[in-house]
Amino acid sequence: MKRLITKYGKLITASFFIMAIGIIAFLLTPVLYSRWGIDSDLPGLMIAFTGVALLIIGMIRRNKPHGWKLAVLIIIAVLLLLPLVPLVVSLVYYLITGKALGS
Repeated sequence: MKRLITKYGKLITASFFIMAIGIIAFLLTPVLYSRWGIDSDLPGLMIAFTGVALLIIGMIRRNKPHGWKLAVLIIIAVLLLLPLVPLVVSLVYYLITGKALGS
């Protein structure tokens, strides 16, 4: 583990684990849904996309690209994190008001 962190850095190593958790959750969807009725495909994809976005952010911090490469990487990271915006908004609304969003 220490070699992995020294080779890639903490953020990129964490993104590998987050992507692995998302992919496992996505692949376990048929088993979880057939036995317990838990649908984990969309949360698994969101977790995997968050890991990819963290990987891109780690690459930006580590390699320090300039110009159009930096712009493209930032746009890709923002697009991958876009599905998390409604979750963050509903969490902030719940923490402020104490009610679920839409109720």
